[in-house]
Amino acid sequence: MPSENLKRASSFIKEILEQRKVKASRIDEYWKATNAESPVRRERKPPREFKDSSYLYIRSYDGDNGIRPGLSGVPYWISPDINIAPLASLNSYTTELNVGTTYNIDCLVHNRGDLNVPAANVEFYLVTPSLGFDTRFAKKLGVVNTWVGCYQSSKVSIQYLIPPDHAGHRCLFARVFSFSPKDYPAYDTLLNPYYDRHIGQKNLNIAVQETNMEIQLLHMPQGDITVRLIPMNREDILAVRHPSAGDFKILEGDRVKEIINEFYFGFAEKESGAELAMERGIAHIKFNRKGKLTLKDQIRMPGRMEELRRAMLSGRKLLPRFRNVMNANRMMKQEQTMTPLNFKIPNLGLQKGEMTGIEIIATNNASKEIFGGITLLIIG
Repeated sequence: MPSENLKRASSFIKEILEQRKVKASRIDEYWKATNAESPVRRERKPPREFKDSSYLYIRSYDGDNGIRPGLSGVPYWISPDINIAPLASLNSYTTELNVGTTYNIDCLVHNRGDLNVPAANVEFYLVTPSLGFDTRFAKKLGVVNTWVGCYQSSKVSIQYLIPPDHAGHRCLFARVFSFSPKDYPAYDTLLNPYYDRHIGQKNLNIAVQETNMEIQLLHMPQGDITVRLIPMNREDILAVRHPSAGDFKILEGDRVKEIINEFYFGFAEKESGAELAMERGIAHIKFNRKGKLTLKDQIRMPGRMEELRRAMLSGRKLLPRFRNVMNANRMMKQEQTMTPLNFKIPNLGLQKGEMTGIEIIATNNASKEIFGGITLLIIG
């Protein structure tokens, strides 16, 4: 009996979909006839086609509407939709966490689709400041869910008491997804807001001059990476809209340019099969470890993925070879690993109450993609 009922249900659904397809093809004709008989507003536009899907996303920058890939040249690692603040002072946003303090972490989720999402799931991750990110190398804080109506937004939050091993400079990630309607992230573990609208990242840190901090680097076993330090101007720093910026005199990045050679990256641990060289604020890092995919494989992958993306957007039937491309790309992402780096911040001559900033931007030279960034505000 159950199997018979399933067959009937399947047949009924198929019939409904066929009726919808036939009626949809006649909607323009019906609209013109209806509009012609109306005594008013004869030039009205026809209703937009209804799409039975949601479109969940977390903004990576102001004005972001979820279109991916994101905008080139725009820092996508300081999402305006993610914030963390002590529970006792919710307006004091920060990413430097103190032991024994309870923090409130919130995320604003958007839905630009025609379907409501009754239970949008939002995961929160805490990690050492990183260039590139993967859930395998982070602390999952929890998951909460919320209703997000069509063309609406909804905020979720969690509280977290900081243990000793999670204190200090930290980076936050959030990932949204839904089982019904289906609205899934692009990858199982890789979190890249530039390519995936389901991901939001807050990689903003405030550090004192003449100190060291640890930064994680996500990379392939065989990799060729460049990490650049870009001085920020006053407008860039104010655009971050961090509450503490109002307590400081904001300086231009000229002071950073003058002593850019004194910033330094180094491996935090002894590394084999890896090289690192610094040159005028640029770290050149190469990895030559055992891996399944060579640099040549990585060079070819972006072109193959772009061909797949265009085929999907055009609505064309995907060829069997595209499945192999997607599987190869997923395998490549799963092969990535983390390497800790020490980052030395020199004495910039900042006085008490003064602030300047730099963007730390990592580029994969094989794929030519910017895969990670950190906004670092430096104080005296």
